[in-house]
Amino acid sequence: MTPEEEIKRANRAAQILEDEVFSGAIKQVEDALLSGMRSAAIVDDKLRLRLLDKYESVQAILACLKSTMETGKLAKAQLELNEKKNLLQRVRDIYG
Repeated sequence: MTPEEEIKRANRAAQILEDEVFSGAIKQVEDALLSGMRSAAIVDDKLRLRLLDKYESVQAILACLKSTMETGKLAKAQLELNEKKNLLQRVRDIYG
């Protein structure tokens, strides 16, 4: 994937994470799962583990989106660094 594509994906991931409908839905799901884990009977290990698995899945999705954002930030920084190197090289070429 090109740095430009990574930057586009990062911007899209940021839009998703910052979307109030998405973040509200995530919070609702997290709250419901945590509430279910808290209220599950102590002897109902299967239920608590299933709820925990679902909670961890939600967290994995969020982590994936955040990782995509970070990758895009790195790609942007790399492009900016390359631009500076190219500019410096042109100055060196001109002034020896």
